[in-house]
This record gives sequence, structure tokens and C-alpha cells, in this order.
Amino acid sequence: MAVRSKVFGVCFLTCVLFLTCAQTGKILVVPVDGSHWINIKILIMELVQKGHDLTVIRNSNSLYIEELSEHFKVENISVSDEHVLSRKQFEEYALNWIFQQAFTKHDSSFTVAWNFIQALQTGTKMATVALKSLFENQEAIGRLTNAGFELILADPFNVAGVMLAHRLKLPIVFFGRWMVTEDIHFAIAPSPLSYVPVINSRVTDRMIFSERVKNFVLYYIYQATSHLLMYPVYDKLIQHYLNTDIGVFDMYRKADIYLMKVDFVFEFPRPTMPNAVYIGGFQGRPAKRLPQDIHDFMDSSEQGVVVFSLGTIVRYLPLNIAREIAAGLAQLKERVIWRYSGEPLDTLGNNTKIVDWLPQNDLLSHPNTKAFLAHGGENGVYEAIYHGVPIIGFPLFGDQYENLLRLKIRGAAVLLENTQAVTAKDVFNAVRLVIDDPSYNKAMKYLSLLHRDKLVPPRDLAVFWTEFVMRHRGAGHLQAAGNNLRWYQYYLIDVIIVLLIILIIASYLTYRLIRAVLRTCCGKQKQKQKRS
Repeated sequence: MAVRSKVFGVCFLTCVLFLTCAQTGKILVVPVDGSHWINIKILIMELVQKGHDLTVIRNSNSLYIEELSEHFKVENISVSDEHVLSRKQFEEYALNWIFQQAFTKHDSSFTVAWNFIQALQTGTKMATVALKSLFENQEAIGRLTNAGFELILADPFNVAGVMLAHRLKLPIVFFGRWMVTEDIHFAIAPSPLSYVPVINSRVTDRMIFSERVKNFVLYYIYQATSHLLMYPVYDKLIQHYLNTDIGVFDMYRKADIYLMKVDFVFEFPRPTMPNAVYIGGFQGRPAKRLPQDIHDFMDSSEQGVVVFSLGTIVRYLPLNIAREIAAGLAQLKERVIWRYSGEPLDTLGNNTKIVDWLPQNDLLSHPNTKAFLAHGGENGVYEAIYHGVPIIGFPLFGDQYENLLRLKIRGAAVLLENTQAVTAKDVFNAVRLVIDDPSYNKAMKYLSLLHRDKLVPPRDLAVFWTEFVMRHRGAGHLQAAGNNLRWYQYYLIDVIIVLLIILIIASYLTYRLIRAVLRTCCGKQKQKQKRS
């Protein structure tokens, strides 16, 4: 009996191992550095725990993507030394650009949009260098070709993802909502400009006439810039390295699944497609224990705490802005914990604790946290929603203003509009309003309740659909036929033209017929009059 039990146990374990291996596979990950990496790494670790074998492509000038990992393989791609910056150099360059966007007076959405377009053009030049480094590295391409990958998991902001998917003939899952020039929704789903705002339009989904005009004009400015200036740059690289006439835009539209970091609790409702899976706030999680010094600070704050952080890169601010903010926060009865590593501030209050790093998610979950002073980045916004903490918004660049605007109209945030001339009084009044008016806390708690009330947790959805594409070698059955139509077919221009021609011809023939009948009738009438 003992021998039989052992044999049965061995057979059972063998079957379990076989089934586990049969359900796992090899995935090539094509990420983007910075905060994008922080997000996709969460999904990577979920897939690793499920037993999948992952390889991450990393450029030698990456600052946040680790060169070695015990959890996944890393394919390092050498980039020319002239394009390799230290983290300090990169952050200084990035901060100078961010500060120029945030603290220069902008007269209109069109000025902001123009600066945004210029930034995209700069990004296109940098991306071109990275793509050339990858596809001219024949040894790396050879290793990737022979590795036996079953799927590419890519950040859509990195064009290398779709190019490698085409080169290796693999299905692709996108993780994120931003293509290199636009929100991917506009590329794959109907997006009526009457109620779907474009970036930097600074309007909601309920627009008056002038706002619809602005939204319409901005959209076509972006379209012209993308399709006439930026996509052609990538199309030339695709023709050269992949020997195909398929353009980069069409490659994006042929992806199998789009894992959108969007939750319609936060985002404006809009048309969607069956291969768009919404996982907004998938990084949300219960709190871990705080470091002891921060734990003591939070627990002893009887009046409450304001958490202040401006994201991964922005560790300091221009001195005049930082002094005003510090002075405004110093007037609060609540304590403040601020991630800041700039010059010492003579306006800093005794109630403010300065730290080089803070566990943002864990702080937002603390019961003494009353408000979150934030720049409106996607990660921070969803963490605040998850934990039900209202926001005082201090937008800096990109989609941050729009993110905060969405919370503002839902009554869960106050937006500091004039960042370049913010005063201590502005900061103090905004924080007091959010804390003292219970409607803000109530609104954010309601959003949190809706956000958490999911049939399937967003993280599980992301894992399921990634594995779904692996199991079925794609998800082509979810792609709309409209993606393969030419623009004049999609908008029925050819049908409209043909129907107009038929209508014109029918109208002309009807006119000639009526004219002929009238002439005949009139002629007969005249003949009768002459006889009489």
C-alpha cells in the first residue's frame, strides 16, 4: 500500500507539473522607462508568479529598468554613448522641460497643444535612436527570433513593440492607453468629438459650442501632426528594417488586446471595442506597514495629515514656487509630509516633514490622511481613488490637467489653475476647502466605493487576457472590420458620393420630364385657344 501511495503521489505531482507547464509560456516584454515601468512591472510580477518565463528588453540608457533581475531575464540593448545619460543628468533634463511647461504662462489650449507637439517631436527623435540600436543589433534580434516567444507584452508608447510583433510574427497585448502621439482610443474606437475630449482641450464631456469647436480643431491639428510628421518617421524605419509597406498606425490597430489603464468611474464614458479591456487602478492594493519614523509621525498627527508628492521625477520645484507652497502649508493646523529634495526653504513650517522618498500608497491608506496634494499623474490619481482621499491638484504637464479636471467635476478635487503664479494663500485656501468641506471627502469615498466594486479585480483581468491571447495565439475575432477599411469607406464617403450622384441625375431627369410634360400641355392649350 505504501508503494502504491508513493507511485500515485508521484503520478499526481507529474500531472500537476505537466498541466502547470502547459498553461505557461514565454513572453517578451517591451516596456517604457520611468513611471510606465513601475506599472508594467506589477503585471510582470503577477505573470512570473503564474509560472511564465518573461524576458524584458532594456536599453543601456534605461534609468529605472534594472539591468539584472532574479525574477525575469533581461535583454540589454546597447545605445550609443552619446545618448546615454546618468539618472541625475536625465532628471535634470526632464525637470527643466517639465518646469518650462508648468511654470510658463500659457494663453490658450492651443499654446499648450503646440508645446505638447514639440515634446512629441523630441520624443520621436529619441525613439528613433533606440529603434535603430535594437534592429541593427543582429545578435540581439537573432536571440529574440530563436527564443520561442509566444506573446509580446508592450507599452504602446514604445514603437518597438509593434515592430517586434511584426518581425517575430507574434500576437501582441498592449498595456497602457497612450500611443506615441495620441490616446489609443481614437485609433481603435469611434470617438465623437462632440463629447469625447482630446488632450489639452481642457474641456469635459459636456461642451458648449465654442468648446466643441476647440475640441474639433485640436483633434485635427494632432491628426495632421501625427500622420504628416511623426508616423512617417516610423514608417521609414519599418520599411527599412521590416521590409513592409504596413504603416505604424495600422500596426497599432491590429493589436490583439488593449489593456487600458482606465476606469469609467474616473474617465468620461465613451464608445469602446471588445478587445479593449479596462484595468484602471489595477495597481491598487491594501497598505503595508509604514517605516517606523513615518508611522510614528502619522499616528501622532491628531489634526490629520496632508500627503504631498509630485511623482517619480519631480523631487523639487523652482525656489520661488516651493517657498510659496511651503508658506501656505505652514499655516495649516494639520501636519504635512512632503517628498522634496530641493534647496532648504526658509518658509517651511514646523508642521511639515520633508522626506526624500515616501510610500505613497501606504500613506494614502492611513486613517489620519485628510488630503493629497498631487500633480495628477495616473498612478497617484488611482491610488487616491482606491483609498478615498480627495485631491488638491497641482498639474505640471501632459494629461495631468485633464486627469484632475475629471476629479474636479465629480466633486473630489480642487484644481490649482495658475501654477506659474501660485501663492501661499492659494495653497492654504485650496487645502482648507478640501478638508473643511465634507463634500469632497464624500465624493471621493463614493468614487472609491464604485472603483472597488468589481466582478473581477483589474489585476486578474490583466493576467487573464494576457494568458487568453497566449492560449489562442491571438484574439483576431475581437478586432473590428472597420480597422481594415480605408478612411473613405469607414466614413461612407464613397456611398454618400454615389447616392448624391444618383440623386442629382434623378433630379435632373425628373426636371427634364416635368419640363417636357409642361411644354406639351402648354402647346396643346395654345392650339385650342387659337382654334376658338
